[in-house]
Amino acid sequence: MKSGPSTLLLALSLAFLVPLPIGAATDASDEARIRELWKLEAEIAQRKQAYQQLVRRKQIGGTVEDPRFEKYLTGFRRKIACSASLHYPEKARGKIYGEMIVTVSILADGSFEKARVDQGSGHKALDDGAIDIARRAAPFEPFPPEIRRDTDALDITRTWTFTYTEGTGAGADDPCS
Repeated sequence: MKSGPSTLLLALSLAFLVPLPIGAATDASDEARIRELWKLEAEIAQRKQAYQQLVRRKQIGGTVEDPRFEKYLTGFRRKIACSASLHYPEKARGKIYGEMIVTVSILADGSFEKARVDQGSGHKALDDGAIDIARRAAPFEPFPPEIRRDTDALDITRTWTFTYTEGTGAGADDPCS
């Protein structure tokens, strides 16, 4: 490959994934490479879209309409409550409380895929802590056969409320028991 301004532009284009306009190339081989990159980029986008359609994803909110998910959701809530009691954000402990809406995505084998805060509490420490709590709660139970038959990933959206409660010992209200 010859070096010069067009080679530098092509290299920068690849580095930043910004396609160069056809007129930016100084010779036919550069134009051919740019066209090939555009073609590959389009092919990758098509494959990504096809793959995303293969994942059978279900969303569950505050109310569960499908009874297959009730027991699973109960186990999920317990894992999150236990993780929250063990991993409440240190910066917020005893000082900051609040409510937020969080979506946790779980794969069929029970592994944590991702979590996001859909509506924040207004406190960055709590919002970041919620993501950490969800990650630390994993792994979750694998999906039972009745869920797995048509679901590869589950997005569970819930309102999380962090409040102050007296006492720290294990007991009847201990979410980890």
